[in-house]
Amino acid sequence: MEKYKRQDVTPVEKENERDENYQGSNPQIDCERTSDNYHLIYPQGKYIDMINKRLDTLTLKRKIRSDAILMNSFVIGSDGEFFKDMRAWEQHAFFENCARFFMDKYGYENMLSAVVHMDETTPHLHLNFVPINDGRLSSKSLFDRQKLAELQTELWEQVGKKYGLQRGKENSQATHITAAEHKAKVIVQSAEQKRDEIDRQTEQKQAELDGLTQTVEAVTQATGKPIPKKKKQAADEITALRARNAVLEEEVKRANKDRTDLFREYTREKRRADEYEKTVKEVAEIKAILPDGYTQLLQDVQDEKAAQYEQTRQQNLARIHGRNKDFYM
Repeated sequence: MEKYKRQDVTPVEKENERDENYQGSNPQIDCERTSDNYHLIYPQGKYIDMINKRLDTLTLKRKIRSDAILMNSFVIGSDGEFFKDMRAWEQHAFFENCARFFMDKYGYENMLSAVVHMDETTPHLHLNFVPINDGRLSSKSLFDRQKLAELQTELWEQVGKKYGLQRGKENSQATHITAAEHKAKVIVQSAEQKRDEIDRQTEQKQAELDGLTQTVEAVTQATGKPIPKKKKQAADEITALRARNAVLEEEVKRANKDRTDLFREYTREKRRADEYEKTVKEVAEIKAILPDGYTQLLQDVQDEKAAQYEQTRQQNLARIHGRNKDFYM
């Protein structure tokens, strides 16, 4: 579960509601599969506008603080093994049951969006809503440590259990990693899996090559003398085996090259993941020690991205204007 203040809402919306043209920092996103993403709750406008509209319906005793938590987000999913043999309608039903659970518990009127992402490593649901409790905005009263533990149990009992999922150990002292740390971990795991698969394929090709090489050598030794005409078929088979041997040698060379390229990619991705994790820790330290500095840091990043976007937009407009000018000339 993540908590978001006003300045955090729009960046989260951009990633959640992305299309094929989305340019983000998450290397797990496969833009060619983004069109497969689908909604269970479709947003009725921009997140921040929906939040403001919902808050306007409340009778509040005091003004909402500028640093108040306006949105809570949950990411619901499981590992690849859980989804491996699941049919599309079963997967849809699983996520629909999860979304229905949150709607019933926290109110449909408070829901902003529920979107299933199919364009990353494993399918998962992003569910976002305004944390309203007893007619007031209060994420803290909804999600203290005890209530989060109870929520996990309720979700398992009402949804997870019937799908064969296991309830996490209650009162566990295990450290829960952040979404950013999880993404960094998945990047490394994905690269390691690719490397292991290339290793397996290379070993298989090498074994085939070794076996075929031994066969060719044995046949060649047995037919060292001139081959009579009646053994023409055997000679053709030897020629075919040698050709097949040459093909396998080329395949092994390619596999070895792929293995080298993949290891280079794995090293690069691991370095990026390490840097990503380091950045996450540094930001967490800034947030803990200098909350005002953390807020300014977020604002600086947003200003920088806005400036880059405006520069790109102006360049595109200039190019369009140039093309139109040439056309009318």
